[in-house]
Amino acid sequence: MTDDTLLNIDGLTLDFRTNRGRVKALRDISFPVRKGRILGIVGESGSGKSTVLWSILGLLAGNAEVMAGRIDFEGRDLLKLTPEALRAIRGEQISVVFQDPMTSQIPVLPYARQMSDILYRRTMSDNEKRKAAVEMLRRVGIPDSDSRVDAYPHEFSGGMRQRAGIAMSMLTGPNLLLADEPTTALDVTMEAQMIGLMRGLREDFETTIVVVSHNLGLIAEMCDDVVVMYAGEVVETGEVHDIFHNARHPYTRALLECDPARIADVSRKLPVIPGDIPDLTRPLPGCIFATRCQRVMPECSSLAPPLVPRGTGVARCHLLDGPLADPAWPPPPEVPTVARDAGEPVPPQVRRTAEPLLDVSDLNVRFRTMGPVRARIRGVSDPFVDAVLDVSLDVKPGETVALVGESGSGKTTLGRTILNLQQAAGGVVRFEGKDILGMKESRFKPLRRDMAMMFQDPVGSLSPRKSVRALITEPLVIHGAEGRNLDTEAERLADMVRLPRGFLARYPHELSGGQARRVGVARALALNPRLIVADEPTAGLDVSVQGEILNLMADLQAEHGLSYLIITHNLPVVRHIADRIAIMYLGRIVEEGPAAEVFAAPAHPYTRALVDGVPQPDPDRRRPPAAAIEGEVPSLLRRPTGCDFVSRCPLAREECRMAKPAHRNIAPDHRHACLFPLRKTPELTETA
Repeated sequence: MTDDTLLNIDGLTLDFRTNRGRVKALRDISFPVRKGRILGIVGESGSGKSTVLWSILGLLAGNAEVMAGRIDFEGRDLLKLTPEALRAIRGEQISVVFQDPMTSQIPVLPYARQMSDILYRRTMSDNEKRKAAVEMLRRVGIPDSDSRVDAYPHEFSGGMRQRAGIAMSMLTGPNLLLADEPTTALDVTMEAQMIGLMRGLREDFETTIVVVSHNLGLIAEMCDDVVVMYAGEVVETGEVHDIFHNARHPYTRALLECDPARIADVSRKLPVIPGDIPDLTRPLPGCIFATRCQRVMPECSSLAPPLVPRGTGVARCHLLDGPLADPAWPPPPEVPTVARDAGEPVPPQVRRTAEPLLDVSDLNVRFRTMGPVRARIRGVSDPFVDAVLDVSLDVKPGETVALVGESGSGKTTLGRTILNLQQAAGGVVRFEGKDILGMKESRFKPLRRDMAMMFQDPVGSLSPRKSVRALITEPLVIHGAEGRNLDTEAERLADMVRLPRGFLARYPHELSGGQARRVGVARALALNPRLIVADEPTAGLDVSVQGEILNLMADLQAEHGLSYLIITHNLPVVRHIADRIAIMYLGRIVEEGPAAEVFAAPAHPYTRALVDGVPQPDPDRRRPPAAAIEGEVPSLLRRPTGCDFVSRCPLAREECRMAKPAHRNIAPDHRHACLFPLRKTPELTETA
């Protein structure tokens, strides 16, 4: 280890013992973590990123076995420490931010108690511990921290819970902070705040940070150094500018080419990395990436590639050194290294003369905040909150409409109400001209053949006790599709979503995220619906798998004339799949229009903040901290009197606090709800 190295991983090799044999999860992992820097570990799911973190912390599963290697931290090999010595380091010198704050925080204890327990080694009074907790919550941007410290995790939003998790991890002033997918469940505004927060903590506390993520924009925005992993091996390392501007390994270049945020041409399908990560229980001769590489040579399957020093790091590829080296590799950065599908473009733009398949008008959904007796005792005359307020929206045949907004904006509630899974307080929902709002289930059930939903959690929405074959044919059984051979139908649906037929015998826990998503698509298509409501169809998926799912949805739309209402906060994806975009904030649509027009010239300040808030997979395009929207989405219990966005809008004026702005048209298909829009036309006409 050198003087500027805080942690050094050298030759780490690790197996998991399973019923299928030994899974060679990590093989000869080596890289340093330099002091005062942020290192990002990037790669697809299953590449071993999180396993490296748990190896550092000594939190591996019981069936894990370290076969070789060292993890040196400040002169000590963490793999050889006793459990007592390792516990003394965890939390004090090395801390961690977990991926899901709701499951990593104790739901029945307030933050004051949880943070006090973290300081159990310190000779501090209870009052001093509370002051330290309050101060750290304030440092991470929790408002009213002196009172909010007594809140429980369920009383915080997702962004605030993640902030609290960071505060808990920094409470002891650790030298090394490990962050496992810290922004996966966050929308772009919260993600931007988390990036700024963690970079600020690095500066304020001189903390070294290791971030695990498959979000290339996050890595480019936040990190100084990058480690690229694939199938349990390190395939490339280097400083962030070298990795993003002069990547050398074919896998690194393929990952970059697959990122929707880097692809300007929205008229074609997204590039993907063909194939899957290999089975790590089998012998792995040659290059681990050979079966998926676009530049593969016969020798790659049998000859292990050399580890070649390049620039500020190393890369493991035959093309870079030795008898197989190619002097023309790597090509200039602007040359795509992943073959693009030159087939049909995505479906044409919406036909404006078509009658809407789905028509939502002035929809209002309310939730009761307290029972009638309690409300009477407290003198509350209106114990409700408006989760969806006066929403009007339509989806035409063969069209894709994206519903975009932060968590808590009412997107999923709107989708569930359209499908009669949630009761509405007012408004109209028409499907093929027929009023379906509040329709009895006995009458609505036949319509479910034409309306399907893809749920956000691809694995959690599937019964763990049923095989893939039973899951994708279940809609046929429920709706009495008599006379059909279910085995034949299962194979037809598997072929439709490009799922190998051998997977029909598997169960949900045996599927990857992308495979489970394909099962969800097949299940939604079983009854040949005309409308699919897709709730976060790419959430948690790697960039290459995102491309596969989006290309599949586009193909199915072109073949079957499907209409999509896609609920998401992934704006780079929206650019590639949506004909129109509706932006929701606090239950109200604040802007709606053609996708290209909204991205090019947004009218509402909130839309502009969302568009500008997307982390770009380019370290030269890092946003200044001031670019992020400050603050949290207001509580529905305290909805502002005037514009809903007034408390966070950088352009707010006094008039914005007085009355809610009406919807106004700035083009035939483009409307907004803002008193002082960013984009103006000579005549603004009020539509609502």
